[in-house]
Amino acid sequence: MKLQIISIILACMVQMKCNAMESYNGLGTIFQEYSSLDCTKYANDDEVYKSFPFELDFNSTRRDSSNTYAVKNANEDIIVLNINKQEYVPPAVFCLTDLQELHVHKTKFHTFDLGLSIGIERLASTLKYLTISDTPIHYLPEQIGRLIYLKTLDLSNTGLTILPKSIGKLSSLTYLNLCDNKLRSLPSTIINTRSLQTLVLDNNAGLQSIQPLNGHSSLKFLQADNCQIERIPLNLPQLINLYMSNNSLTDLPNIHTLGNKTNKKKLFFFDNNSIRCLSPHIRQVNNLSFLNLNCNKLYILPLDIYEISTLQTLYIQNNDFGDKDLQEMVARFNRTHPKLKLCYGSKISC
Repeated sequence: MKLQIISIILACMVQMKCNAMESYNGLGTIFQEYSSLDCTKYANDDEVYKSFPFELDFNSTRRDSSNTYAVKNANEDIIVLNINKQEYVPPAVFCLTDLQELHVHKTKFHTFDLGLSIGIERLASTLKYLTISDTPIHYLPEQIGRLIYLKTLDLSNTGLTILPKSIGKLSSLTYLNLCDNKLRSLPSTIINTRSLQTLVLDNNAGLQSIQPLNGHSSLKFLQADNCQIERIPLNLPQLINLYMSNNSLTDLPNIHTLGNKTNKKKLFFFDNNSIRCLSPHIRQVNNLSFLNLNCNKLYILPLDIYEISTLQTLYIQNNDFGDKDLQEMVARFNRTHPKLKLCYGSKISC
């Protein structure tokens, strides 16, 4: 009986070793592909994609990120490549001569350190849109700063923990999505992304500060819901929409420095924080139209808020107002803002 058990254990160990060797050999082959990548052996993009271990759909009439497809230009060069749910990103992708959009979903970069670094070097002169989503990368190589023509960078749900300082060299970047990651801070160099208009930081549970954004000259839309941010950013002259729901805010100092150089309507979301008081500076916000203060710890509103003539919608549900104070505030708003959509009390919806 003991001999049978020992035989079974030995057989399992041999099989495990074989499986491990197969996995190692496979990974080693891919590593060699990246490190010895020779694009000169491909005469054109047609030969490049024929080397891929998966098929490409060139006939799709609409762009669906759930498919693996490509788009060609008039010269038969692949300019858009969307890879979804494949085993890994083939190194030959980086040999495409005029690739402008690369979208990778649920597909690994084996030997990531080497693979993406080499890819960035090769695509620096053409790439304008880069998406890596639902794919583990944890960090970006410093070479990302060489993508000087990049307009959109989407790195959602990648496990990203840190941004390289070279992010500030992306002079053409207008849209940056970093949601659903593990960021704890932003690099000081992000202030140098002078073309950036939209930044998405939602669901970075360890992110406590976005102060490196202070003074950003072009940012218009900032989404930072469901983090642990303790202070609002300052001196964002072009800001229009600010989403900071479910954070750790306790007050809103110098809020008037947000969007102070643009006359466009402002929409600010500060619900589900711990805000106890509202700064009188709220009156100085340029063209404030929408303000959500639901689910905070407010017990009084400053008189200045009744002087905001542009205010169209105000949410103040589930705060610490006394019943009498709340009735007085509602009555006053009815006099000063008869058309205001005012949501108050404990109702879930308004």
